[in-house]
Amino acid sequence: MKKTLFILLLFSLQLSAQKEANFWYFGENAGLDFSSGSPVALDNGRLNTLEGCSTISDRDGSLLFYTDGSTLYNRNHEVMNFESNGDLASNLGGNSSSTQSGLFVPNPSNENIYYLFTIGTDFVGRNGTPNPGFKFYTIDKTLNNNLGQITFGPVNLAQDSNNIDISDSITEKLTAIQDDCNNIWVIASTFSEFYAYKITGSGVDTDNPVISETDYTFSDKRGYLKASPDGRKIVAADYNGSGNSNLNNNSALILYDFNSETGEISSSFTSLTNPNADGSPYGVEFSSQSNNLYTFSYNVSRDVINIIKFDVTQDNIPDTRELIHTENGGFRGALQLAPDGKIYVSIPNRNFLDVIENPNSNNPRYTKEGVHLASGTTTEQGLPPFIQSFFAPVNLIDNNNRDNIVSGTVQELCEDEILEIRPEIDFSSLTVQSLSWTKENDNSVNVSSENFTINTNLGSGVYLFEATATNDCGRLQVFTNSIEVIFNDKPVINSIPIFEECDFDENPTDFITNFKLSSRENQIYSGTDNVTINFFETTDTTFSNPLNKEEYRNSTPTETSNHQLVAKVTNDKGCFETVVIELKVNSSGLTFYKDVFLCELDNNSSSLKSNGTGNSTFDFNEKTAQIISASNGALNITDYNFDYFLTREDVNLKQNKIVPSFESLYENETDIFIRISLKATNNCESIGQFKIIVRELPMPQGDTEPILLCVSNPIVSPQPNTVSLNANTGVSIDSYVWYLNDEEIIGQTAGSLNVNKAGNYRVEAFRVYDNSTLDNSDDIVCSGYNTFTVFTSNEPIITEVSVLDNQDSFQDNSITIKVDGIGEYEYAINSTLDSDFNKGTENLSFTFTNVSAGLNVIYIKDRNGCGTLTKSETIPFLYFQRHFTPNGDGKFDVWKVQGIDNDFYTSISYQIYDRYGKLLKNINQKIEDGWNGNFNGSPLPEDDYWYNIVLVDINGKVIKKTGHFSLIRN
Repeated sequence: MKKTLFILLLFSLQLSAQKEANFWYFGENAGLDFSSGSPVALDNGRLNTLEGCSTISDRDGSLLFYTDGSTLYNRNHEVMNFESNGDLASNLGGNSSSTQSGLFVPNPSNENIYYLFTIGTDFVGRNGTPNPGFKFYTIDKTLNNNLGQITFGPVNLAQDSNNIDISDSITEKLTAIQDDCNNIWVIASTFSEFYAYKITGSGVDTDNPVISETDYTFSDKRGYLKASPDGRKIVAADYNGSGNSNLNNNSALILYDFNSETGEISSSFTSLTNPNADGSPYGVEFSSQSNNLYTFSYNVSRDVINIIKFDVTQDNIPDTRELIHTENGGFRGALQLAPDGKIYVSIPNRNFLDVIENPNSNNPRYTKEGVHLASGTTTEQGLPPFIQSFFAPVNLIDNNNRDNIVSGTVQELCEDEILEIRPEIDFSSLTVQSLSWTKENDNSVNVSSENFTINTNLGSGVYLFEATATNDCGRLQVFTNSIEVIFNDKPVINSIPIFEECDFDENPTDFITNFKLSSRENQIYSGTDNVTINFFETTDTTFSNPLNKEEYRNSTPTETSNHQLVAKVTNDKGCFETVVIELKVNSSGLTFYKDVFLCELDNNSSSLKSNGTGNSTFDFNEKTAQIISASNGALNITDYNFDYFLTREDVNLKQNKIVPSFESLYENETDIFIRISLKATNNCESIGQFKIIVRELPMPQGDTEPILLCVSNPIVSPQPNTVSLNANTGVSIDSYVWYLNDEEIIGQTAGSLNVNKAGNYRVEAFRVYDNSTLDNSDDIVCSGYNTFTVFTSNEPIITEVSVLDNQDSFQDNSITIKVDGIGEYEYAINSTLDSDFNKGTENLSFTFTNVSAGLNVIYIKDRNGCGTLTKSETIPFLYFQRHFTPNGDGKFDVWKVQGIDNDFYTSISYQIYDRYGKLLKNINQKIEDGWNGNFNGSPLPEDDYWYNIVLVDINGKVIKKTGHFSLIRN
């Protein structure tokens, strides 16, 4: 398959273009040398020019002269002189501020004679010199030791003998083009007319210019004039962008038709740019094939550079406008086609040129800083123009497609393909002197025919065309060009054995089934290159309908003959090779294998009990081993593949194969299909099927919350108290094994267990699934488990009660009680309400503080609920008042013993004395409320009084106390 890469060869146009354009000098001492095919920066030039410049080399590409239109330099970079008087050629009428101030033109017949045309500018310099007009000079390159001298032309600006007679309105535009008869037209313009001067072997005909009046009047002298390399069109840039943004409205890019035979330029024109959008055009250039036109426009008001492309082969050229680059800043600049076929872009005051790559293409690439200049040199507004026909290539065309120009491309062919090419030349009007096709760096190729066939035998390489011929005008013409051809290898493919499949579908006897053709790709191609493999019916000779290689069904039965297909293997170069493959369908029944019985998986989300997932996993290597064992030696793992699938369709297409490590989950009643094939061919030998049966795990019941066992206090052994752990699954055939703290409880196999110890109990339930009646499958045993946590507790025993009795304070008393037991205990004083119980910082003791005078009982209970309330004996606290105030306010109106309880005390008697020991009152507090401070009905004065008290409680305990108190009256 032939492939064309549209890559412009660096050497291609160099061969077809004249080497007269090899050297460029421009800007501030900048220069380039294209002799090697790519530009090399030079720093030996002497030009320092804002705009105009010109350079010329000889036919071999050696530098001859260069100029800014005012001063002429020879190849040694010295100022040339006049032959007649030796004056220096330093005031030749051009100007560095003229757009195209100079242009070198060779004599068409005498290779030693060159002409330099100069155009001045209306700018008046410091010396007040007016515009010198349009001039030309004759240069003989053989003079002055082959450095050249001017042999004809005005010696100074005062001499007009060599002025070309153009009106004062001459512009700064100048170009040249060669016609078919070896003549050269030099073209300049006024504001409304073009002057074309013919140069023949006899010299410059200044007396008979071809004057073409046009319908367009230029508004500005500035801007480039260029002819297309094929000599058919002329383009002129009417710049008019001198800093006033309004002037942009008068700018235009004007395209004319040109007749290279007559020198006439069409009066009609096409205006291409929109000055408001594009700015003012200045630099212009055609691509080498004359199909594309480019302009450098500068928008003064926006300070923006625009590089714009037009396709001049179209009917409506303005509509083909394409902006290929824009940037802010800069100034007006030049475009110039080079021998390498690229167009170079000069933006002022840069140390580089931008490049338009592949300018003939519909998709050119703009490259910033495409070539860097020598250090210390910079660009300005101009680049050196040349005779545009220097760049006109001779096209090489595909002989089988005359519209396909192959010169300047890389043609990629596949081995065994051929490319027939020929030059796009009408040899009928020429007298051919010589014609040859050669191969670069290979002397074995030398073909002299007009048509040239490149085949695999000639091999990859660069092929050169060169022809020398004389036209009807006697002009000797040299035609050259080249093309690079690369022959790419075809993929090396393999023949494969017959592709056999088992007829495993709805009709297993019709010899038609599905083939997964892609499964044979690695056998067909075993190389390492990237390839595409497609399959076709043998009748599809154009390979236009690729088959579904993942699911192909043979269209004809293979009962008597195999079905054939074509496999086409194509590499990334588009080269392909084909091989015929044969398909064979073997009639095949379905072998049913023993079903696989599995226990469902336990998801193990909790370590306390089993939780069945409803599915399971299976290592299919086990099934493979069973099948091999049952085959009595007919099958083995060495020669056969055993592939497992979930559906019939997957078996047919050999897709979604179940692969190691076989970790997929399978639900109950899952169908599994097995394809047994020979490893050598992958051909199907048989198809089998079995089911995966997933059995439930037995699930022991039971509460996973901790279970309480209340034991006696003190604890006795054996412990008579027990709790029952019920794990029964409800299935009578299940058996059980119990464990306490990971040690088996021997002999306990029932579904429930009575326990009298704390600990971690685990029960495992086992269920035997009897599969003996199911396809002779083996029994399986599935097990599940549950756990119970049993903890013990008991009611408390009081071991100690200690009190702090402060009889001189009403409530500054405390009680500390201690208990013994294994439970968690709470304490309350004088209450059995749950809300009044509290747990102390220590489980086995509690201290009550700020206990008031009176009788107190402590209650203790087990938080786990074992036993009943435990209570202490009654703990009394008495308060003997330090004073009393019998003033009737209800507070300490009498003196008595606080904390007395008549039911607890059997006797409560005391005597009151004054300080002198006089008995004032005998009191029985069981029947009296205390002493009111009176004696014989009269109030006693404030003073200290004494008491003597005897108390007897219900336990016979006697309390005696003597003390004193104060009577206060207020």
